[in-house]
Amino acid sequence: MPEENPAVQQLLAQLAGNVLPTEPSIWPIALGYWLVLGAVLITTAALLYWWRLGRDWRRVSRQRKRIQGQTDADRQLLQLHQLLRWVLINKLGADKGLTDRAFAERVTSSLATLPPSWLNGHYRAEPAVHPIDWAEVQRLLKAWRKEAHR
Repeated sequence: MPEENPAVQQLLAQLAGNVLPTEPSIWPIALGYWLVLGAVLITTAALLYWWRLGRDWRRVSRQRKRIQGQTDADRQLLQLHQLLRWVLINKLGADKGLTDRAFAERVTSSLATLPPSWLNGHYRAEPAVHPIDWAEVQRLLKAWRKEAHR
């Protein structure tokens, strides 16, 4: 090896070794990750809102099916009436002191037909039990659900 200049040797001795740069930090994250994270949060919030919105209506549907499965017609009629009143008061904001006439008028306006024979049947003195038209009940609850979500 050729002899090197002492001035160069002195300069080379002062040099420090190469230091690798630090690894880039994961924070702050890139814009694309923010967009994906935002989309996930918005989707999750929307799903939770939708699920909570339908929770009471799913309970009403389960209760209707439970009432429909009962064998005692008088009890069935009474419990259905209570369920419909609960929906009207709690989900549609009707007055808690809703009279039977106002209740029947609300059902009539929702169904756009005459009041069903079973509607206030448990208040009647006659012993005849009026059979419940469950398709009509389903149609009524569906109309009330649409009305509640407006």
